[in-house]
Amino acid sequence: MSVIHDATPAEDYLTHYFGIARYKWIFVVSVGLFTTLFLLIFQPFGVSNFDPNFKISLEFLLAIGSVGLAVSTALAMNEFLLRPLLLKNPDRIQMIGWLAWVYVLVATVSFLQYNFLGNWHDMRWSSYFGFLRDICLLISFPVAGFIFFIRHESLKTRFVALQSIQLGAPAEKLVHLTSENEKDNISIALDQLLYLESQDNYVAVVHMDQGVRRGTLIRTSLKRLEAALDEPLLARCHRSYIVNLHRVRACHGNRHGLKLSIEGADQPIPVSRSYTDSILRALGASPTAA
Repeated sequence: MSVIHDATPAEDYLTHYFGIARYKWIFVVSVGLFTTLFLLIFQPFGVSNFDPNFKISLEFLLAIGSVGLAVSTALAMNEFLLRPLLLKNPDRIQMIGWLAWVYVLVATVSFLQYNFLGNWHDMRWSSYFGFLRDICLLISFPVAGFIFFIRHESLKTRFVALQSIQLGAPAEKLVHLTSENEKDNISIALDQLLYLESQDNYVAVVHMDQGVRRGTLIRTSLKRLEAALDEPLLARCHRSYIVNLHRVRACHGNRHGLKLSIEGADQPIPVSRSYTDSILRALGASPTAA
């Protein structure tokens, strides 16, 4: 029986990293901190009333800090509470639209906090639209910096250099797999085996046969096969998968969503967090890179 899956494209780094709590917090804190430092250093919007003799006081520091705190608080609620309700599995277009909303949110929160500190002295639509323009320009710097950062993270972990790895799999070496009742036996050349996938009470043995990917079901458990296999190139990477490391051509994602690109397979194979370090070590990559 052939085991054929729908091909899935590589996960977009924008949607992937914006879905990880660690990177959400980096985004939230960096935008709030940048807003605070920018207001403190450049003092735009008349925050110092353009007084040439103005000196930064503790009261001024607290006031400016409250703007950054308000921005970070609003962004945290936006990312951790609102977005999971509205966008469960966003695509790239939806994430770009969401970022546009983030600009409006930050500008609105900054405008309201600014007026709160100034006893609502500038509550006018014309002032709001000015804030919208200026704050959007201001936070473009941390937003762009964050996007470059996650892009770098994606590139760093997307392709793991495998040139130095010596994972030779002699064509004549066979892998012998036996069913639970020991009535069915499968022997496959190691270099032709792609991966083993648990499917209910069976294991799908996915392999190449004269250049064509095929799959054969054998009635047994993945745990039983793992215990019986004596081949270091066949490694458990997930509760549902054992992969042939000789066939791994690239890794992408990080320890929260690492995936292996297998030569001959039509989709990346997921790696569970509990297996991430051992898989990366076997591939010659540093676990900290994930």
